[in-house]
Amino acid sequence: MKLVKFGTLQSVVLAIAGLAVGGLTSHAFAADGDEVSKSSALSSVKAPLGDRFSMFDRVAQQQSRVIFYRPTTQRQAGAASIYVNGRYHASLIAGGYTELCMPPKKAEIGVRMVKVGDRPKDGLESISALDLTPGQTTFMRLREAGTSRATLQAVAANEALAELQATRLQSHTISRVLDAEQCVEGGATVAVVPTPNAAKSEQILLAADALFAFGKSDKNSMTLAGRQSLDKLVSQIKGDYAAVDLINVVGHADPLGNEAANERLASERALTVRAYLLSHGLQNIRITGQSKGSREPMVTTCGQEISPASIQCNQPNRRVVIEISGVQRPR
Repeated sequence: MKLVKFGTLQSVVLAIAGLAVGGLTSHAFAADGDEVSKSSALSSVKAPLGDRFSMFDRVAQQQSRVIFYRPTTQRQAGAASIYVNGRYHASLIAGGYTELCMPPKKAEIGVRMVKVGDRPKDGLESISALDLTPGQTTFMRLREAGTSRATLQAVAANEALAELQATRLQSHTISRVLDAEQCVEGGATVAVVPTPNAAKSEQILLAADALFAFGKSDKNSMTLAGRQSLDKLVSQIKGDYAAVDLINVVGHADPLGNEAANERLASERALTVRAYLLSHGLQNIRITGQSKGSREPMVTTCGQEISPASIQCNQPNRRVVIEISGVQRPR
């Protein structure tokens, strides 16, 4: 594949055919608001996939190569639109692959599913951070997890090459990635990229008293220490996870006072933390918020009477728990 950079392109042709066996049905996909070019050939709509997978073994030392693909066994409807550093690269149907060569650097790889007739989604469904190494190839496979959410997963070269043999080149999309270069042969051998750790979940506990002024829940009542702890959490998530499926923010209150008020306070705190995470670097991750009120206390020996002593004793019960589900980076 020869990938060419187009800096002034105003529209991208994305004609992707979802062909059933025997060619009985077909669908054309337009990429995220781009116009379908009037010059698009009919053959492009009917045959979005080109030659069978092939590539030279070595890429130039001054480049890094990424090969994106969807195995032929995948059944999820629609096309997976891939973005690199916020710029559209390609859209893949099952059985398609595409490659990208660019200077070695850090890159953010995003993906979202696009289906004909559906309203375009806001933002990306998942983002993976990659350190692109000089002279090496990284293989990224679209992962199906039984839901409509798309995730790109780095896989080992031997595993990817076995699956890629049945795929064909996605030849009717045009990359808008600013650093895209024509792939140059030569340099180091193809690197075996280790498969990331299996998907896992973890919980991070934040003391509500450190996040908010006592009894408060709005953004303006967040403490400086609370903001700093959330900023640190954002950096930690970006550094530790190759892909994040979901972040759930759970608010907890102490049992002092009115139960309904405690439920509301815990909910408002969870939603305030959720909004902060979305507006400070995690806008492309699905984040939910919920309240558990005072139903799950960590300390149960403080008593119900409101006093300075009971308020202090209940400090561990006033908390916000961040539940993270995703694929962590290999360590």
